Amino acid sequence: MKFTLYTAKCRDNLQNCVYPDERVITSKKALIEAVRFDHVTACYKENYRNKANFIKSDCLPLDCDNEQSDKEKDWIKPQDVAKAFTNVPFAVVYSRNNMKPKGGKSARPRFHVYFQIPDTTVQSGYADLKQQVAAMFPYFDTNALDAARFLFGVKEPEVEIFDGDTLITDYLSALSFAHLNEVPE
Repeated sequence: MKFTLYTAKCRDNLQNCVYPDERVITSKKALIEAVRFDHVTACYKENYRNKANFIKSDCLPLDCDNEQSDKEKDWIKPQDVAKAFTNVPFAVVYSRNNMKPKGGKSARPRFHVYFQIPDTTVQSGYADLKQQVAAMFPYFDTNALDAARFLFGVKEPEVEIFDGDTLITDYLSALSFAHLNEVPE
Protein backbone atom coordinates (compact mmCIF):
# COMPACT_ATOMS: atom_id res chain seq x y z
CA MET A 1 0.00 0.00 0.00
CA LYS A 2 1.22 3.46 -0.87
CA PHE A 3 -0.65 6.76 -0.75
CA THR A 4 -0.02 10.38 0.16
CA LEU A 5 -1.40 12.55 2.93
CA TYR A 6 -0.80 16.26 3.36
CA THR A 7 -0.69 17.41 6.96
CA ALA A 8 -1.22 20.68 8.74
CA LYS A 9 0.97 21.89 11.54
CA CYS A 10 -1.98 21.64 13.95
CA ARG A 11 -4.69 19.35 15.25
CA ASP A 12 -8.39 20.10 15.89
CA ASN A 13 -8.33 23.39 13.99
CA LEU A 14 -11.52 23.73 11.97
CA GLN A 15 -10.39 27.12 10.63
CA ASN A 16 -7.11 25.88 9.13
CA CYS A 17 -6.92 25.47 5.34
CA VAL A 18 -3.14 25.06 4.88
CA TYR A 19 -1.61 21.57 4.54
CA PRO A 20 2.07 22.00 3.62
CA ASP A 21 3.64 18.71 4.73
CA GLU A 22 3.56 15.88 2.18
CA ARG A 23 3.69 12.44 3.80
CA VAL A 24 4.02 9.30 1.71
CA ILE A 25 2.36 6.46 3.59
CA THR A 26 3.96 3.04 3.07
CA SER A 27 3.70 1.64 6.60
CA LYS A 28 1.56 1.61 9.71
CA LYS A 29 4.20 3.70 11.49
CA ALA A 30 4.14 6.39 8.76
CA LEU A 31 0.35 6.50 8.92
CA ILE A 32 0.34 6.88 12.70
CA GLU A 33 2.80 9.77 12.52
CA ALA A 34 0.84 11.57 9.79
CA VAL A 35 -2.64 11.30 11.26
CA ARG A 36 -1.61 12.92 14.52
CA PHE A 37 -2.20 16.15 12.58
CA ASP A 38 -5.22 17.46 10.71
CA HIS A 39 -4.78 16.26 7.14
CA VAL A 40 -6.10 16.03 3.61
CA THR A 41 -5.63 13.41 0.92
CA ALA A 42 -5.04 15.75 -2.00
CA CYS A 43 -2.39 18.19 -3.08
CA TYR A 44 -3.70 21.75 -3.51
CA LYS A 45 -2.21 24.86 -5.14
CA GLU A 46 -0.11 26.71 -2.58
CA ASN A 47 -1.10 23.97 -0.08
CA TYR A 48 -4.43 25.75 0.41
CA ARG A 49 -7.39 23.37 0.73
CA ASN A 50 -10.12 24.36 -1.68
CA LYS A 51 -11.89 22.42 -4.46
CA ALA A 52 -10.74 24.97 -7.04
CA ASN A 53 -7.11 24.42 -5.91
CA PHE A 54 -7.20 20.63 -6.39
CA ILE A 55 -4.06 19.37 -8.15
CA LYS A 56 -3.95 15.61 -7.56
CA SER A 57 -4.61 12.73 -5.22
CA ASP A 58 -3.67 9.08 -4.87
CA CYS A 59 -5.91 8.40 -1.87
CA LEU A 60 -9.67 8.22 -1.42
CA PRO A 61 -10.85 8.83 2.17
CA LEU A 62 -14.30 7.88 3.42
CA ASP A 63 -15.85 8.37 6.81
CA CYS A 64 -17.90 5.84 8.81
CA ASP A 65 -19.62 7.26 11.90
CA ASN A 66 -22.25 4.52 12.30
CA GLU A 67 -25.10 7.03 12.28
CA GLN A 68 -27.49 4.57 10.57
CA SER A 69 -28.63 2.88 13.81
CA ASP A 70 -28.45 3.16 17.57
CA LYS A 71 -28.36 -0.63 17.84
CA GLU A 72 -24.88 -2.03 18.44
CA LYS A 73 -25.63 -5.11 16.32
CA ASP A 74 -26.05 -2.82 13.28
CA TRP A 75 -22.78 -0.96 13.68
CA ILE A 76 -20.20 -1.35 10.94
CA LYS A 77 -16.61 -2.29 11.71
CA PRO A 78 -13.56 -2.19 9.41
CA GLN A 79 -13.90 -5.94 8.88
CA ASP A 80 -17.29 -5.25 7.27
CA VAL A 81 -15.62 -2.88 4.83
CA ALA A 82 -13.08 -5.62 4.02
CA LYS A 83 -15.92 -8.09 3.34
CA ALA A 84 -17.73 -5.60 1.11
CA PHE A 85 -14.59 -4.80 -0.91
CA THR A 86 -12.95 -8.20 -1.22
CA ASN A 87 -9.20 -8.11 -1.83
CA VAL A 88 -9.09 -4.28 -1.89
CA PRO A 89 -6.32 -2.83 0.30
CA PHE A 90 -7.15 0.03 2.63
CA ALA A 91 -6.08 1.63 5.86
CA VAL A 92 -8.30 2.52 8.79
CA VAL A 93 -7.76 5.29 11.29
CA TYR A 94 -10.17 5.41 14.21
CA SER A 95 -11.43 8.98 14.51
CA ARG A 96 -10.94 11.29 17.48
CA ASN A 97 -14.58 10.54 18.41
CA ASN A 98 -14.27 6.76 18.22
CA MET A 99 -16.30 5.16 21.02
CA LYS A 100 -17.35 8.57 22.36
CA PRO A 101 -20.82 10.14 22.40
CA LYS A 102 -21.19 12.66 19.55
CA GLY A 103 -24.06 14.77 18.26
CA GLY A 104 -26.58 13.28 20.66
CA LYS A 105 -25.62 9.74 19.64
CA SER A 106 -24.17 7.13 21.96
CA ALA A 107 -20.55 6.02 21.84
CA ARG A 108 -19.92 3.82 18.81
CA PRO A 109 -17.16 2.89 16.33
CA ARG A 110 -16.15 5.86 14.20
CA PHE A 111 -13.35 5.57 11.69
CA HIS A 112 -11.88 6.78 8.41
CA VAL A 113 -11.06 4.47 5.52
CA TYR A 114 -8.21 5.35 3.14
CA PHE A 115 -8.20 3.60 -0.25
CA GLN A 116 -5.15 3.85 -2.49
CA ILE A 117 -6.11 4.99 -6.00
CA PRO A 118 -4.16 5.75 -9.19
CA ASP A 119 -3.05 9.37 -9.40
CA THR A 120 -5.99 11.51 -10.37
CA THR A 121 -5.82 15.15 -11.42
CA VAL A 122 -9.50 15.80 -12.12
CA GLN A 123 -11.32 17.21 -9.12
CA SER A 124 -14.79 16.27 -10.36
CA GLY A 125 -13.68 12.71 -11.17
CA TYR A 126 -12.20 12.40 -7.69
CA ALA A 127 -15.48 13.48 -6.09
CA ASP A 128 -17.41 11.15 -8.43
CA LEU A 129 -15.24 8.23 -7.34
CA LYS A 130 -16.13 8.94 -3.71
CA GLN A 131 -19.80 8.96 -4.71
CA GLN A 132 -19.45 5.57 -6.45
CA VAL A 133 -17.83 3.93 -3.44
CA ALA A 134 -20.39 5.44 -1.05
CA ALA A 135 -23.22 4.19 -3.29
CA MET A 136 -21.84 0.65 -3.00
CA PHE A 137 -21.41 0.85 0.76
CA PRO A 138 -24.12 3.12 2.20
CA TYR A 139 -22.55 3.24 5.66
CA PHE A 140 -20.06 5.88 4.54
CA ASP A 141 -20.97 9.46 5.39
CA THR A 142 -22.44 11.01 2.24
CA ASN A 143 -21.87 14.50 3.65
CA ALA A 144 -18.11 13.98 3.39
CA LEU A 145 -17.63 13.27 -0.31
CA ASP A 146 -16.24 16.47 -1.78
CA ALA A 147 -12.70 16.90 -3.11
CA ALA A 148 -11.61 19.30 -0.37
CA ARG A 149 -12.49 17.31 2.72
CA PHE A 150 -10.10 17.45 5.65
CA LEU A 151 -9.82 14.97 8.49
CA PHE A 152 -9.10 15.88 12.07
CA GLY A 153 -5.89 14.55 13.54
CA VAL A 154 -5.96 12.08 16.42
CA LYS A 155 -3.73 12.58 19.45
CA GLU A 156 -3.13 8.84 19.98
CA PRO A 157 -4.00 7.22 16.64
CA GLU A 158 -5.20 3.66 16.40
CA VAL A 159 -4.81 2.28 12.89
CA GLU A 160 -5.31 -0.95 10.98
CA ILE A 161 -4.05 -2.02 7.57
CA PHE A 162 -6.08 -4.37 5.38
CA ASP A 163 -4.09 -6.04 2.62
CA GLY A 164 -5.24 -6.82 -0.87
CA ASP A 165 -4.02 -6.58 -4.44
CA THR A 166 -6.95 -4.92 -6.26
CA LEU A 167 -7.23 -1.13 -6.12
CA ILE A 168 -10.72 0.19 -5.42
CA THR A 169 -10.82 1.68 -8.94
CA ASP A 170 -10.09 -1.74 -10.49
CA TYR A 171 -12.66 -3.34 -8.20
CA LEU A 172 -15.33 -0.86 -9.36
CA SER A 173 -14.35 -1.35 -13.02
CA ALA A 174 -14.63 -5.13 -12.69
CA LEU A 175 -18.09 -4.82 -11.14
CA SER A 176 -19.20 -2.45 -13.86
CA PHE A 177 -17.83 -4.74 -16.58
CA ALA A 178 -19.51 -7.79 -15.02
CA HIS A 179 -22.81 -5.90 -14.91
CA LEU A 180 -22.52 -4.92 -18.58
CA ASN A 181 -22.04 -8.58 -19.52
CA GLU A 182 -25.08 -9.85 -17.63
CA VAL A 183 -27.56 -11.50 -19.93
CA PRO A 184 -31.18 -10.51 -19.24
CA GLU A 185 -33.56 -13.39 -18.74
